[in-house]
Amino acid sequence: MLKTKWCAVGLAALLSGTVSVQAQSTSRTRGQDASFGVRVLTPATDSGTPGKFALSGSTLVAQDSSAPAAKPLQSSEVAAQEPAPADEEKLGPTLPEDVKFLQSALFGDRHRDCPSALRLYGWLDAGYTYASTGPGPLTVETRENRFGNEFLFNEAALVLEKPLDPTRFSLGFNATFYAGADAALLRPEGGINTTNPRFGADFRQLFVSAHLPVLTDGGVDIKAGRMGTIIGYESALAPYRPFYSNDYQWFYAEDGAFTGGLAIVHVNKQLDVIGGITLGANTFFTQRGDGPCIIGQVNYWLDECKTTLVSASTYCGHEAIFAAPGFASRGEEDYTFELRLQHKFSKEMEMIIQSDDGFATELANGGSGQWYSLYDILIYHLNPKLDANGRAEWFLDNKGTRTGFATNYYEVTLGFDYHPVNCLRIRPEVRGDFADDPVFRNGRDKSQLTLAIEGLLSF
Repeated sequence: MLKTKWCAVGLAALLSGTVSVQAQSTSRTRGQDASFGVRVLTPATDSGTPGKFALSGSTLVAQDSSAPAAKPLQSSEVAAQEPAPADEEKLGPTLPEDVKFLQSALFGDRHRDCPSALRLYGWLDAGYTYASTGPGPLTVETRENRFGNEFLFNEAALVLEKPLDPTRFSLGFNATFYAGADAALLRPEGGINTTNPRFGADFRQLFVSAHLPVLTDGGVDIKAGRMGTIIGYESALAPYRPFYSNDYQWFYAEDGAFTGGLAIVHVNKQLDVIGGITLGANTFFTQRGDGPCIIGQVNYWLDECKTTLVSASTYCGHEAIFAAPGFASRGEEDYTFELRLQHKFSKEMEMIIQSDDGFATELANGGSGQWYSLYDILIYHLNPKLDANGRAEWFLDNKGTRTGFATNYYEVTLGFDYHPVNCLRIRPEVRGDFADDPVFRNGRDKSQLTLAIEGLLSF
């Protein structure tokens, strides 16, 4: 297993090095600094949760669910970004909350530029996936485009939110309702049931929040309700991730959303500390497992320019994340740990390296299991309308407790994000999945090739 780990590290380093060389040899004449995780990286929130990051123009914003929120790294209450110089075009795609088509149509432009004003926005997301393993549900991966040789309507989402004002006491909320195949895949305990694997509906987020100007100059943010997780870089919601398909860590080693409470302490301009209690993996105001779970995260920017972020997270408790069928138990104890590094090399190039590891005890068979992982994501802004993205990943399910197969997985994805106008994104990708043992095509193949194209319309 040690040899496999070093192979995975080498693969991530090779991919990172290749793009870095390309970036150094490419002339930079246009673009805009952002500020978060990879561009200039600006602290934001996952429509309310710190920790995940989404592409906000030329900025990576933390997030897992919908729009900017108020935390050190995500989307429900977004931090203000520095305006681009007049002679430069913004790099990267435009997030739905910045398109403002629906917002302007219903509310006019009076509060258009007020960061804490009421906001209404949404998106439509759909795509087609070809799989070398044939039609029907794909074994293990890919997710969320999980049906081979088929067009899939993934998401129709509508978000109503009021971000927090970080300069004074303020109250906010976020209601993210979505429908489609992704809602069917990710339906929570206590949510809206469906028997159709290609269509469901639910609230991805439904929480209230408050900013308290206490303890530190940056104050404290409080959130309560159902919200996107603070763990992990990629998101369940299509606009807030760089690819159509998602990674192994996101689906097998993280919990995408939960019901609970969070406190975010903005210690200073470079440090945020987050802690909270949840009701278990993917719940909608109901308890999963025999008791609550504990979640925490520390986010530290190495300098005030916010070029490099170091993030450490943990999530522990009864059924904090999901076990594979046959292993799940109400008494299951999960312990997960994440380390993430995000760095902006230039206006054009960003890199994210992440590892999610953990172990589970008290499984249904009376045993335990461990998992280890590593990926490297590179985002290169070729010009204001086109990004080239790459991801290399290794995931070890030591005893099969996450995926149902005890084996090593490897995945390489190459894709483009073409955004000819601010409301439209077209994302083609080619992806190869590999395993040490036959797991794909219901346990018959060691590899799988998928070719996919996705359209994302924001309003």
